[in-house]
Amino acid sequence: MSLANIKAGRPARLLSRQVDLNLLELFETVYRTRNLTAAGSQLGLTQPAVSRGLGRLREMYGDALFVRQQRGVVPTPFADSLVSPVSSALEILRSTVYRPTFSQAEEARTFRISMSDIGERLFLPRLMRHLAEVAPQVVIEVVPPSGGELFDGLASGQIDLAVGYLSDLGKQMHQRRLFREQFVYVARKDHPGVKGKLRRDQLRELAHVVAGPEGMQHAAAVEKVLSGSRIKARVALRVHSFLCVGPIVASTDMIGVVPSNLGAVVAPHMQLQLVEPPVQFPAFDVSMTWHQRFHRDPGSEWLRSVFVTLFDSLRVPFETEA
Repeated sequence: MSLANIKAGRPARLLSRQVDLNLLELFETVYRTRNLTAAGSQLGLTQPAVSRGLGRLREMYGDALFVRQQRGVVPTPFADSLVSPVSSALEILRSTVYRPTFSQAEEARTFRISMSDIGERLFLPRLMRHLAEVAPQVVIEVVPPSGGELFDGLASGQIDLAVGYLSDLGKQMHQRRLFREQFVYVARKDHPGVKGKLRRDQLRELAHVVAGPEGMQHAAAVEKVLSGSRIKARVALRVHSFLCVGPIVASTDMIGVVPSNLGAVVAPHMQLQLVEPPVQFPAFDVSMTWHQRFHRDPGSEWLRSVFVTLFDSLRVPFETEA
């Protein structure tokens, strides 16, 4: 048949004008209960309304559908053939109306989280202990933060959540601060020139190690202060990973600048001292970032709530004014 013939013919009736969902629910309920009074009670319909609905169903399908007996009704063979597709269709429609949920104790789902090496050391031990108790089948996969790939990953759903000190990724992203962080110095406990304090003039003499994980803003913020005309600190080593700063300063006379919560975690294990900076490094927010597309996804909402529960408002070793 040509397109011209189709257009010239009688226009097709909209499905919504041929099928009333209320009638389909009535059919399914009567079929299940085999009783008109019980069906009406479950649906909140009077006996006359049930009778009228069944009359419309019979007219729509051209079949009696149900035959009265001494006790209730029995379906016709056509009704038997109809109940499966009708129930399936109603179930599909109901699933679009009722918002899905995430059952943390039962669901096996892999969440991909973007975080730096600091995040891995700071967040993962506590996070995995918590998940072992409340969500034993959940798997966490960590990916590094890297500019455009991070935006694309969050937008596509390949990355569920980004956590850390991140630049603004645009209006399509949501962000929620977890805690305010600041930098501290670390030095070995028996450092000959550092005894719990640092003077500003020492920063020119002592060799620094500065870390700058890819995709994060730490190194630029620290070096901007250290290179200032009033300080002119000596940066002898630049590395990508904050995790190597501790071992380096533990075995040398170098000093390093690290986020305070990381310093508090690693210092006891490496015989390091935490020292309040004699200069003002900018504080920064450690935040969660996710895409608008997944703002209402139940699994993503649950994951974000876990981070808030575990890491909201972490304290820093040296409290200063923001």
